[in-house]
Amino acid sequence: MKTNRLIAILAIAAVITSCNNHKKDKHYQHADNTKVNYGYPADSTSINKWIAANDFNAMYKHSWNVWKHLTTPVSGGVLRYQTWSSPKQILHKLNNPSANAAPEIEFNKPKQFGHAKAKQSDFDDTNIVEVVAYNPSAEKFAIDNKIFYMSTLKAMQTGEYSQIPEFPHDAITVKPVYKIITQNSLNENGIFTMSAWHGPQYQDQGYPEKDWVSCIHVDTKNKGNNDNGRIDYDCSKITAENTYFVDDFINFSISKQQSDEYNQEIISGLKSDLKNKSITQAEYDNQLKHLKTSEGDTAILVGMHVGTKEIKRWVWQTFWWSPNPDTPSIPSSDDIASARSGIGLSKQARHYAMDIAYSMIIPAQPYVGGVNEGELVIGFNPYLESGFGTDVFDAKTSYVYNNGSKVKTNLGTMSNCMSCHMSAAVNTAVSVNSKVSSPPYVGDTYLSYKDSIFQKRLMLDFAWSIQSNIDTLK
Repeated sequence: MKTNRLIAILAIAAVITSCNNHKKDKHYQHADNTKVNYGYPADSTSINKWIAANDFNAMYKHSWNVWKHLTTPVSGGVLRYQTWSSPKQILHKLNNPSANAAPEIEFNKPKQFGHAKAKQSDFDDTNIVEVVAYNPSAEKFAIDNKIFYMSTLKAMQTGEYSQIPEFPHDAITVKPVYKIITQNSLNENGIFTMSAWHGPQYQDQGYPEKDWVSCIHVDTKNKGNNDNGRIDYDCSKITAENTYFVDDFINFSISKQQSDEYNQEIISGLKSDLKNKSITQAEYDNQLKHLKTSEGDTAILVGMHVGTKEIKRWVWQTFWWSPNPDTPSIPSSDDIASARSGIGLSKQARHYAMDIAYSMIIPAQPYVGGVNEGELVIGFNPYLESGFGTDVFDAKTSYVYNNGSKVKTNLGTMSNCMSCHMSAAVNTAVSVNSKVSSPPYVGDTYLSYKDSIFQKRLMLDFAWSIQSNIDTLK
């Protein structure tokens, strides 16, 4: 049994390696093409031509330009994406149109952890939080269409297959993911030790941070930069090579309101785990000690999902902090890193690796009537999906036929941003929190707009953030 399991894992790894090589090496082309405009936003015709031609160099450059757009400082030195509104703030504006200001943006545990039914303590070893946000175009769309109101969504679900209106071409949604450096998480020298991604493992239970056993160390007392260092592969030997600094990350100091609201969520989640006997009292006390935040603690950006509505199925790119951004680990590549050349990223923004998903599989399939056969396009964020195992995904839907062989993709490390977000849908006839309202998560796979998982559901134009922020009283 163990031998067969090992063979299966090696077979999956071989397929992934083949597909990654196909995506990131074989079709890496037109590196010196200066006539093409890779800037943001790009017109859909250009992007669809890149997809059809497998011009991944163009896609990489474009996505790095998206990253530059997000991380460019605006008024007061705040980065552009940090000025955007969260769904909660947009809801406040909808419900209080005459109010002078929305409440401060708040931290949340990643909603997909709840969708995956993962207990809080599984992901809290390093204080991970998210701040979903919509750019002004997406925000205006949400307000104009009252897209977070259940009454609106009910009116839109009119037939066997229903969809909300599509977001505008220049809409962007982002999911920044931070770790909070608390005082209790530092050693006596002010060093914060955190898990650092070194590449995937393909195991049924997923590959969460606590299993990586690879770390970097962040010096919070001194100033400096480590542009392309190394990983501490047993998380115990602090050296100059594996020591980084707060300024190696996009970062900010959290406010009292953010701290108070987050602490309430932490306590609530841990109490739930304790009540369900998922953790012991000793584990509860230890987690609470290390996870509670205070005003002035530092939030460091470790990852970000980014969707841009430049094509019908959105352009998907995901970024995560890398200790060696010039030679990043899978699912990124040296070719992707090389495509940053000439983009003009800040020193902090250059410390992030990237992967993209401009299609679900290769070749890209039509909106309706395609086939789930081709090469895999793996696109996931280590700090979000790597911990998801086979119990999170729908095994009946999560697969791709490759050269006649069925490759299972019901793992976080075998997922695809476009496939996952296309499945964002809700049945407004039942409770949005019920097991049957939304489809299950899917790994990398081709989904048609007429797929059976969308029957009697309202498709949300790839925005899971709508499903998780519905005001059921409106």
